[in-house]
Amino acid sequence: MVPPTENKVRPGPIRVLLVDDEDVFRDTLAKVLRKRGINVAGAASGDECLTLLRARDFDVVVLDLKMPGIDGLETLHRIEAIRPAAKVVMLTGHGTVHAGLEAMKARAFDFLLKPVPADRLVEVIETAASAGEQRDSER
Repeated sequence: MVPPTENKVRPGPIRVLLVDDEDVFRDTLAKVLRKRGINVAGAASGDECLTLLRARDFDVVVLDLKMPGIDGLETLHRIEAIRPAAKVVMLTGHGTVHAGLEAMKARAFDFLLKPVPADRLVEVIETAASAGEQRDSER
């Protein structure tokens, strides 16, 4: 007989990597998320994001679409190879239907347009982190 699965309890706050080339936006949003009890690290580019993901584990990556260097969609593809369990939420001020479809095909958890209310972003982050926990507990 297989024992019932236990609900996985998060050992600490949700770990979010916030990736946006706009310093003021990234820093302001990080402060808002920290006030909500979320552990936040920031990256200013796709390359910096990938470097951090190689060194640390994050539950959710909030990723801008338009950035210099490698853009959000290419970064999303590369995240899959480095941290396939990380949930990626695309957050952009340059969203199009095509970009949203491409992001979802590339396994983005959600695609949000700036400006997004902080409550909505926190809700999506929490849902994404929970989805990651459920996937981990099914293994």
